[in-house]
Amino acid sequence: MEQGGTLPAVIQQKKGYESMNIYHCQEPRGQDPRSPGGCGHDCGHGHDCGQDHDCGCHHHNCCPPPPPPAPCCVPCPGPMGPMGPTGPRGPMGPTGPAGSATMTGATGPMGPAGPRGPMGPTGPQGVQGIQGVPGPMGATGPEGVQGLQGVPGPTGATGATGATGATGPSGAAGPAGATGVADTITIGTTTVGQTAAVIDTTGSPNHVLDFVLPATASVVPFASGGTISLTTGAAGEAGQPCLLGFGSFVQLPSQLTAELAPGAEVSAYSFPLPAAATLTGLAASFRSGFPLCLSSTVLSVSALVFAAQPGAPSFTPIPQTAVTLSPAATGEVPAGQTFSAVSGPIAVSLPAGTRLLLVFYASANGPDPAQIISGQASASIGLA
Repeated sequence: MEQGGTLPAVIQQKKGYESMNIYHCQEPRGQDPRSPGGCGHDCGHGHDCGQDHDCGCHHHNCCPPPPPPAPCCVPCPGPMGPMGPTGPRGPMGPTGPAGSATMTGATGPMGPAGPRGPMGPTGPQGVQGIQGVPGPMGATGPEGVQGLQGVPGPTGATGATGATGATGPSGAAGPAGATGVADTITIGTTTVGQTAAVIDTTGSPNHVLDFVLPATASVVPFASGGTISLTTGAAGEAGQPCLLGFGSFVQLPSQLTAELAPGAEVSAYSFPLPAAATLTGLAASFRSGFPLCLSSTVLSVSALVFAAQPGAPSFTPIPQTAVTLSPAATGEVPAGQTFSAVSGPIAVSLPAGTRLLLVFYASANGPDPAQIISGQASASIGLA
């Protein structure tokens, strides 16, 4: 090797090969362009120092490179001596030039998290959000306990009057009342006039009856002389009838029939015709002796003449003489109400010896057909 730091030319020409001399100044792995000789890769950088083939240094660092043109490698110094004492601190060097403003240094590592700061003040309330869609209906909850009884409401307005109900059944018969004072009937005067009539000249309780007979006929008067009672059957048919005489009466014990047998009562209240005659009419009157409650039942009082011709075994009715007194009794019937009737002109021929009976009876129609009515009766028949 030449002095002055310049490698021999022969060594410079062996690029790409390892030198066999002790300097081993180049490697095929690259050259350091900073080295004038092209061998700066191994010298002064420690890349190959400590390798067995570098400069014979044997695991020691190479010496700092000498100023150029120094050889690539220099002989290694002797062993390192002990470390000397620390020298005094040198003066601060001059301030270096300012770095480029555009260059940013590498980001340093993240520092540790700081302590949690205090909670900030509550922010202002935000605007109300839009209405959400309804959620699904929940399951039915359990039944609650019964609430307290409410206070009574005000009384409602009175409703319209309902329809009248059906008539209820008749109540039980009440106890018999005290026996009243019976009226009396007395036959007064009998006169002849144009029209037959019966006139009560005194009224209750002692009646005096005056009879007016037609000029061409005779009148046969009848009077009960007391209070009679007329009954109706269970179905409203005629019940027990009464026979009128001349100021007396008798009530038959059995129901009225189409024929009356000539028993003791019947024979006593019949009268015979002394001569043949024509029956021209019947007038009848009845005056109630006691009040009567009939509700919707209608009760009628009737009169009828029965006759038995000579030799007949019984009395039979003369239909033309049947009269029903008016008005019909219904609802509340007061005591003293008068019922009367006059048959139309009739002409029934009767032979001499015919026996006649005047019969009063009652009938009823309605929910309570079994009835009884009491009062005084009178009548007259015309004969020509």
